[in-house]
Amino acid sequence: MTNTKLFLLIGTSLSFLPQTLNAQCVSPIQDCYALGYTQTSCPNGKGVKCPFGSGWYCGGTAAQDCIKLGYDKDCTGTEESGNGETCNGKYQSCNCATNYTWNGSSCTLSCSSSYKYTCTGTGYNGGKGTACGGKYTSCTCSNGYEWKSGKCQQKAPDYSLCKIGTLFYSDETCSDDKLSNKTLLGVVVYEKTDSENGWVMTINPIATNIAWSTEYTTTGVTDKTAGASCTNTATLAAKGNKYPAATKADNYNFGGKKWCLPSYDVLNKINNAINLTKVNTGITTAGGKPLGKGAYTAGSYSEKIWLSCEHYSNNAWNFFNTENDFFGITSDDKSDASATNTVRPVFAF
Repeated sequence: MTNTKLFLLIGTSLSFLPQTLNAQCVSPIQDCYALGYTQTSCPNGKGVKCPFGSGWYCGGTAAQDCIKLGYDKDCTGTEESGNGETCNGKYQSCNCATNYTWNGSSCTLSCSSSYKYTCTGTGYNGGKGTACGGKYTSCTCSNGYEWKSGKCQQKAPDYSLCKIGTLFYSDETCSDDKLSNKTLLGVVVYEKTDSENGWVMTINPIATNIAWSTEYTTTGVTDKTAGASCTNTATLAAKGNKYPAATKADNYNFGGKKWCLPSYDVLNKINNAINLTKVNTGITTAGGKPLGKGAYTAGSYSEKIWLSCEHYSNNAWNFFNTENDFFGITSDDKSDASATNTVRPVFAF
């Protein structure tokens, strides 16, 4: 501080006998600014304070001194606010809003990897919780949808009531009763499990007096498993009208379902008195023709329902029932189109 005289306040206490004398060194000039103390304060108290008054000498302008001490942040950017004390209206660092991080010069968006869902599209109501970068950690779903495996999925129907012999409706519900306010599709003949589809059969034949095939040849369609019902049917139907039973089932489209000839294992599920009785009770409740009565002609109360797989080149499998409840699975001549031979298609659920 060239040509500037600084007078520091010194307090000294001297003791004499028998009295005390207090001596002080004071400036003849009582004006801090005249002495060069031009600041009201210096950052963090750095500088020289005037012995009296509130003036400080900081070695430069307030702005320069604040910058030297790191007070150079306005903290007025996106999602920013000041952190701590100010110097000349500026900060050493800034606070950032949630999901933003201070990178040394500004607050930048910093979303965790869990923010990955836009929550838009069919079945979505919007995001759940707060967003980060326009994305959410999970979504809320519309009625009839549920949040599952990272997306809004249509809720799976509850098939817990769909037991053998119950009636199956177009709204994917089942009942022991015939309901006039719903569209009936058929009767359950094979229950759904965690690993297998269930199967529903028509309550009446869609065709009678119909052959399985009009030619004797090996088709290779021999898969008996329940899941093969439709693949077997599609393979036969693709061969054309030489396979009328499969073609009839393949062309049936009631209720918007994919109908097929039942496989061996599907109708083998009702190849016992308990389940067969349940199915026929359900069909009777629905107003249909029970198995064994579906191909009724005068003097005949038996029915043979064509299955989707062949036995060998000349024969195909069928499920039969008679008026005396003599039932079972047997094979019949593929070309047999007598009155008792029927098509009762099934669909999976």
